[in-house]
Amino acid sequence: MVPLLTRLGYVVNYVLGWDLAGRTVAKLPDDIFLVSYPGSGGQWLRRLVGNLIDPEHPVTGKNIQQRVPDLYHVSRRGFDKMASPRVIFSHECFDATCHNSLVYLVRDPRDVAVSMYEQRCRGATIRASQTLEQFVSAYFMRMDDYQGGWAEHFSGMMKEKQGFFYCSRLKQGFLGIPASWGENVMSWLGALGNNPLDLMTVRYEDLFSDPESSLRSLSDFLNLGSSPEKIRAAIRVSRLSETYGGPELPGKWVTSLPSSSVREIESAWGPLMAVLGYLK
Repeated sequence: MVPLLTRLGYVVNYVLGWDLAGRTVAKLPDDIFLVSYPGSGGQWLRRLVGNLIDPEHPVTGKNIQQRVPDLYHVSRRGFDKMASPRVIFSHECFDATCHNSLVYLVRDPRDVAVSMYEQRCRGATIRASQTLEQFVSAYFMRMDDYQGGWAEHFSGMMKEKQGFFYCSRLKQGFLGIPASWGENVMSWLGALGNNPLDLMTVRYEDLFSDPESSLRSLSDFLNLGSSPEKIRAAIRVSRLSETYGGPELPGKWVTSLPSSSVREIESAWGPLMAVLGYLK
């Protein structure tokens, strides 16, 4: 009975456009995409860009899905109702239908591993006894399954979204394949990295240390025409947000990540890390 109801739910929600958009969102010519691997600081970039567009009305936890929606909490119908140009956030691997302005945020995978582990601990989505070293080997380095970020963890949201109604919007494998850090990064840089008109790569470390310069370059790339005053205002209101703890200090892996995990990550992705400036 339950499988039948679930299938019925899929049909009803699809017909009404209530199913989560995911990678199936209809792309528009003036869409702007912000993409980052989970744990790479995407929420910081998301708020900065949202506030860059309209610093007089700061992004909050309540309005972020209207200002900079992600693919994981908004239905197809919801996206269809949004005014253009839309700024859309995702963790997905390369999508050939995303042929518009795209900003890819990359972060040192050693810090990404620490950030993801801490997120999972706070969300109680991993065993309390699992160490960071175990997490890296058993989960972070996996290359045969997708890796979800905070947006893809639905624990605690089923009750909020009325259980079955929300569950019936989900489909097996529908979220695509953020995959491993290296696979996700190379899917975008490998496909679009040689065309600076299609893709702008931003390092989290640069966005943290010099957000003004990073946002100035980003504004130019997206043709936003933001003034220096507007850029500074966006940074200021993003830092003052009560619903977001702010960006994490880069380099936390140095004191947090076991040496065995460092070797494992560098062994797998050393050449890519070197290209991105994370290895000398």
